[in-house]
This record gives sequence, structure tokens and C-alpha cells, in this order.
Amino acid sequence: MAKGSLKVDITLDSRARNFFDNAPEKLAEARKNVVEACGMVWADEAKKITRNENHVDTSLYVNSIGYVTGSPASQSDVINELNESGAETTLKTGSAVEYAASLEKRYGIMARGLDVSEGRMNTVAKAQVKKALNL
Repeated sequence: MAKGSLKVDITLDSRARNFFDNAPEKLAEARKNVVEACGMVWADEAKKITRNENHVDTSLYVNSIGYVTGSPASQSDVINELNESGAETTLKTGSAVEYAASLEKRYGIMARGLDVSEGRMNTVAKAQVKKALNL
């Protein structure tokens, strides 16, 4: 077998060069946006389950799930902690009202919300990546 070498010169236009130069930052932004958006979808589904099944009489629990909504009283009870470490982004989400753990143990609201939200999460994730990468 003969050995040889092949030299290839590739010239990228300015748009392609710009894309590759900014790709790491854009991908990190996309990852963060995907995690935040998926957390909101999950929270929305948990809120819907709670309302549809009449698990609580007040809106305090519903408004405290995942992110701040209209109720000022629920703002301190929202669990929404986004952490970025290297190439990993995590979101701790839920409700800190005193009876949230009891509701979850009895009805599995957050767990069922996660199951139900999978399809919407995929759609939202794709949209966030396309938006961050300007595709």
C-alpha cells in the first residue's frame, strides 16, 4: 500500500466562520434555555393536573409550582434553582408550600406532570436550540 499525503484547503465564508467562532457560547445558551423552558412545561402540566383534579382549594400551591406566576404570596414558596457547572445545566423545581410533599406522596402530581409533558418538552427543546443557534 502506498503512503502519501493529501492537503486540503477549506475557506469558510464569514457567516460560517462566525457560527463556529460563537458555537460554544450559543450551545451553552441553548442548553440553559432548553432546561428553563422544559422546567416551565413540566410545571405547567403539574399545575393543570392540580387544577383539573381539584387537589387544593387555594391557588397558593398551583402558583408556587416551578416559577413565579401572578400570586405575590406564592413567590417565596417557588422552587426554581438553575445551576450551571461546566457543560451541565440542572434545574431544581417544585413547590415549597408546607403541604407540597404530602400532595406529591399521595397524588404524584409532579411525577405525573413530568410524564405528561415529555412531548411538549421535546418540541420546546427543539425550538429553543433553533432560536439560540439562529437556525
